[in-house]
Amino acid sequence: MRPVRRGRIATVGLDSPFLSARVAGADARFLGLLASAVDRIPPGIPPIRTLERVSLRRRGDLPGLVGLTTWAERPRGRVLAGGRQTLTFYSELLDRVSDAASLAVVAHELAHAWLNEHAEPEDSVAREREADELARRWGFGRELDALEAETEPA
Repeated sequence: MRPVRRGRIATVGLDSPFLSARVAGADARFLGLLASAVDRIPPGIPPIRTLERVSLRRRGDLPGLVGLTTWAERPRGRVLAGGRQTLTFYSELLDRVSDAASLAVVAHELAHAWLNEHAEPEDSVAREREADELARRWGFGRELDALEAETEPA
């Protein structure tokens, strides 16, 4: 990761075979968690190419929201140039759980982004379960168990 300052928010470039994105507003703990999660994705998994930005914000609009994956179509001139994703994590809640549980949140949101690009859309309840199952297949089962033990169901 290489730091770049843009205005008052530091931006870091993340470049790996699985993911290349800008990371904004992140502290050392979060950067370490994100790098660890990306490094643990099994070899041979097709990369996420549509993830444009990862950001860490203090709090979200919905109570209990820890991470959010959003997809937006990007216009180029008069045509749509394809979708771009953003991952947003909320430090107010991430800071309340262990590193293992926080790593589970990161892996879960990376799984959402991967599924958005590489799988057909499904309803949100099924997609939450599918993201957890994919994160478990990637080797984050212990971390997901820690997250479940440390939080209340949404």
